[in-house]
Formats: sequence, C-alpha cells, structure tokens
Amino acid sequence: MSSHREIHTTVVRQPIFDRRMGVAGYELLFPTPSRPGVDFVDDGATPIVALNALIEFGLDRVVGSHYAWIDASRDLLLEAGATTLPRDLVGLEIDTDQVIDDALTAAVAELSRKGYGLALRDFRYTPETEPLLDSVDIVKLDFQQLGRAGIAEQAARLAPYAVTLLAENVEAHDDHRYCLDIGCGLIQGPFYRNADPACARRIAVNRIPLLKLIAALHDPKLELRQLEPMISCDVTLSLRLLRYINSAFFGLRHEVRSVGQAMALLGIGKLKAWAALAAFADIDNKPSELTVTALLRARFCELAVTPGTPAYCSQLFTVGLFSVVDALLDAPIEHVLASLPFPEDMRRALILHEGRMGRLLECVTALEAGAFRRADEIVPDSWQLYLDALEWTNHASRELLDAGEARAA
Repeated sequence: MSSHREIHTTVVRQPIFDRRMGVAGYELLFPTPSRPGVDFVDDGATPIVALNALIEFGLDRVVGSHYAWIDASRDLLLEAGATTLPRDLVGLEIDTDQVIDDALTAAVAELSRKGYGLALRDFRYTPETEPLLDSVDIVKLDFQQLGRAGIAEQAARLAPYAVTLLAENVEAHDDHRYCLDIGCGLIQGPFYRNADPACARRIAVNRIPLLKLIAALHDPKLELRQLEPMISCDVTLSLRLLRYINSAFFGLRHEVRSVGQAMALLGIGKLKAWAALAAFADIDNKPSELTVTALLRARFCELAVTPGTPAYCSQLFTVGLFSVVDALLDAPIEHVLASLPFPEDMRRALILHEGRMGRLLECVTALEAGAFRRADEIVPDSWQLYLDALEWTNHASRELLDAGEARAA
C-alpha cells in the first residue's frame, strides 16, 4: 500500500489521445448516476466533493502533469460551483442530454470567458445545442451511438465552428483511423488496448527476436547469473536499466555503475518483468500509455494479495504486465503466449481470466471501464488499490519512459 495518506473517494481515469497518440488529458470517472455506462456506488461524495478531495490529495498523483476532465452537472454550472475549481488543472464536460435553456447557455458562456476548458458530451447537433458551440473548446461524439455514418454527419455539421472534435468509445483501430480521417483531433476509448489486425503480418518479420527474448526472460529455470549476459550484450537494455535504477524513484545514495549490481538490487522477479517491459517500450507505433496500462495492471494485481510470497507476487506482476501483450504485438494473446513458457494457471488467467489471477485481471479491467460495482464484488475497496497502483505507476513509468527518451536522444 502507499506510504502516503489515503484518499477516500472512488475515481478512475481514462486517457484522451491526440492525433499522434500522445495523452492530451484524462477523463476522471466518479461513481455517479448521471454518467451512462459508469456504475453508481454510494460513497457519500458528489463529483465536486470528490474532485475537491482529489485536489487536496494531490491531483497530480492521479493524472500526473496532464489536464483532468470531469462531468459538470447543471447545478454545478448554474450555482457557480465550477468557478471554485482550478481552471489550469480541470476541464468541464457538459452533458447535452439535459435541458438546454438560456440560463445554462449563459453560465457556459461565462465559464468560457473566465478561461475554463469546456466540452460538450453525447453531442448531436440540434437548434437547442447550437448556441453552446460558440463557448466550448471540444465536442465529444460517441462512436458507439453514432456509428461511422452518424459521426461523419456530425463532423460535417460542426465544420464551421472553432471546436475540436473528440471521438469517444472507439474500440477498434480501423475505427480510430476513420475518425482521424474525418477530422477528429482527439480520440478516447479502449482501442489502444486491443490488437490491430492490420498490423498482424509484421509479427513474423520483425518481432520474433523480441518474443524470443521475452521467452528466455520468463523461463522458470533461469538464474540471475544467466540473465546478466543477456542484458549486458544489449546496449539499449543496459543503458535503460542503469538509468532506471539510478533514478529518483529508487532514491539510492550511491550511483550504480554496473549491470550486475543493478540486477542484484532489483531481484530476479522484478528484473524479468522490467526487462520485458523495457523491450515492449521499444516497439514502434505503440503509445506510451499502453506501457502505463501494463504497469498499472501489474502493480494492481501485485498489491491485491500483499502480503504474499515473493514468487507469487512476481507471477501476479507478470500476469498484469502481459495482459496487454496482444495489443503490443498486434496478435491474438493465445498465439503470443504459445511462444512463452508460462505455467498453465498464468496462461488461463491471461486468456480466459480464470482462477485467482484471472479474477484480479477482471477486476482491474472493470475499474478501467468505470464498472465500480463489478470490481468491488471481486476485490472489496478495489478503487483504493487502483489509486495506490496508479501513484506507483506514474512514478515508475515516468522513469522508465524518460530513460528510453534519453537513450533515443
């Protein structure tokens, strides 16, 4: 568990991507009855109360340096409660499936004049919604509700307005490409965690060496002394390992200068997971957020059984880490796992979400979708584990990815 004080509010985050697959911000999901698709769990906090608690807790521990977006109810907008929020940190999403009258339009216009980031959610062009378009920055179009034809029609209607189009609930890579083609500047949805069938042919050509490295790293008979030459002979992994172990995340008093010493400090279980993750981070055309998702799931699964035996915790970490390997390699997960020497329980957890490890994966993926009730049925207070895992992930991923960027430079 985190050594910092805990925050007693339920929240998860969903990334919003720009056209280059960089993270442009995170939408924060709270358990509220006003948000379709998100479970309501009565934790005694309205979204505004929960968000203020997050700000006091340290919003950067949830979203890092990125902008946060939250749902803004009619009451919040009309009663000026939104102006208590820091406009440089938080943007407001306005549900268009509500009464849109002169009072609401005036309130939105005033927030725009004060410099708040504003988005319209569940948007469809109507005479009632049209007056809001002069005040907002972003219009969110639900791909699952509109489909390709519907989202293209809305995009055409919105072309005269100075707004950025955000396609949300995008699940497939070809739909992601379609949304970019029709002019959407922002994309949100689970597509980035799914394999891209259009890229599958590349696996046999340029990713077999990576699969062989990962398979070797996860051979249960592999010892630390056997692993050292495998990493030492790879300049990329060696430099990244030394930068990682010497980062502020570990807070070591003395600089580590040898691969062997770094390996000994990490331990073989975490070293195997780190080496695989570092190799994944070098895969072309994959967003860094996928690496972040792998780390978050890995840490969540590990924390969910802490304290536990080191060997079992290492297995849990690995299961969480490899739960995105199909997306990383653009291949069905059962095909990828056929190349890896995983025991049957780990294999079934990853493919079928069976067994204890599989249920932990199911729990964290439920949280990612805002299915708080389902997640709590599997692991009570799972959202607190999620926040602890998220804080750890923000630090670990920053150090890992920064190491990669420094190497590339």
